[in-house]
Amino acid sequence: MTMSFSPQVLLSKVARERCIANIKELPKFALNDEGSKKTYASVLVPLCVVKEEVCLLYTLRSSNLKNHSGQVSFPGGKIDEGETEIDAVLRETHEEIGFNARDVEIWEKMPIIQGRNKEMIIHPIVGVLNNMNVDNLVRSVDEVEDIFTVPMKELCNIENHGHLKLQREKIILPVYTFGKYTIWGITGMITHLFLQCFLPESLYTNDFMRKKYTIGELMPSKI
Repeated sequence: MTMSFSPQVLLSKVARERCIANIKELPKFALNDEGSKKTYASVLVPLCVVKEEVCLLYTLRSSNLKNHSGQVSFPGGKIDEGETEIDAVLRETHEEIGFNARDVEIWEKMPIIQGRNKEMIIHPIVGVLNNMNVDNLVRSVDEVEDIFTVPMKELCNIENHGHLKLQREKIILPVYTFGKYTIWGITGMITHLFLQCFLPESLYTNDFMRKKYTIGELMPSKI
C-alpha cells in the first residue's frame, strides 16, 4: 500500500478540510417539485479503517425487503417525524449494523439526491466509524443480508469500473464491482460524488465507459 492511501494521509485534518470544502461545491441532484409529496431519507457514507486501509462500508439489503431487495446500499433509512437527517442516520446505522452512534464522527452533509421514483429525497451524510471492528458489527437480520467494506484502492481501480445507461433519462450511472458485490444506482452515484470530493485527482481516476451493463445484469440474484 502506498503512503498516499494510508489512513494517516486520507483521514488527516487537512484531508478532512479539503473533502468538506469540495462537498460544499457540489450541486443539488433533486428537482424542485413543490407540488408532489416527498419521502425523506438519509444515508451514512461511512469511512472506516480495516487492516490499515481506508474503506467505505456497505450493506447488502435483505432479499426479503419490499424495496431494493438484494441490492447494495449505505446504512440509512427514512427520517422520522421530529428527527434531523443526522439523528436518523445515526439511529438507522445502529439498527442496521449495530454500530454505536457516539463512535460516528460526522464530517459533512452532501447535497440531496432524488431517487428514481422522484418521490424520495435522500440526504447523504459523510462520517467516520471510529474504532470499528468488523467482527463486532451486528446486522439486522430483517433488513441486512451482509456487511462488507471496500478499500479505497479497489474503488479507484479502473478494472472495477463500468456504467449503466438509462435510455429514457439519458443518464449514465457509475458501476463499481468488488468480488461478488456490485455497487450501482443511487449508491454508486453517491460513491462517485464522494470519491471526487475525498480523494485527490491523482488517486481517483475512473473509466466507467470501459464496460457497459444492462439493468438485467445488475438486478440482484441470490449471492
